[in-house]
Amino acid sequence: MLVGDVEGVQRNTSAKKKKNRRKLPRQVTQKLSQWQFGKLQEYLTYKLQARGIQIQQVDESYTTQTSPVCRRRKKVSGRVYKCKCGYQQHRDIHGASNILAKSLYGNIQLIVDKVQMKYLRVV
Repeated sequence: MLVGDVEGVQRNTSAKKKKNRRKLPRQVTQKLSQWQFGKLQEYLTYKLQARGIQIQQVDESYTTQTSPVCRRRKKVSGRVYKCKCGYQQHRDIHGASNILAKSLYGNIQLIVDKVQMKYLRVV
């Protein structure tokens, strides 16, 4: 089972350090600063080991921004990730397949060509 490394999520939550950064609500920054990072992973490790399943931690940096075809970085806007090279994919499938490729091959590369999505609501 793959688990993302969430360390550092609480960093850079202050709007004071950067001029153009949008200030987050106080409740959000408080929740991020009090987040117990190891608890969920300890619980998952304990439960999965009881079933004989190994847990693997994967660095998920830039997996949602990087195109697996040309490796260009672009921030996602909207539900579909689109790149100048012609690659496009639903952003959740895009990020998940990049994390899987990073864990299997050590880098981001195209492993899922096209997955059909059926939406329950209008996009």
